[in-house]
Amino acid sequence: MQQFNVDDDIVALVWKLANPKPFENLTFTAALRRVFREQLGSAPKEGNFDGSEEWSRQLTAPKKAPTPNPSDWVAAVPELQNEKGLGTWKAICTHLKIETAGDSARRKLKNWVKANRPSWPPVPDID
Repeated sequence: MQQFNVDDDIVALVWKLANPKPFENLTFTAALRRVFREQLGSAPKEGNFDGSEEWSRQLTAPKKAPTPNPSDWVAAVPELQNEKGLGTWKAICTHLKIETAGDSARRKLKNWVKANRPSWPPVPDID
């Protein structure tokens, strides 16, 4: 079996996420499996991981849907076409002085366009 050196901060994080009960005898491997199971809905079975199982694909799968390209939308708005630096939804909101207050800039812009610029093309939804 291969051995790995694991930094103390990673061990502490895995232990915290595994949340062992008081006096529970939990190995690092068991704690890591628990974290995988809680975070991904499944965990590798002991001695049965070859890197190709379904659960491992979840590690690289995006957690949320990708956002539509803001540059495509800006290109469709004549008033914004010639403006520089509008490559993100946040940059567009900043340019239009729309306060996002930590919310999704694309969603805030979508609502603002509906209310203030109904002649503009609608801000695209996440597919």
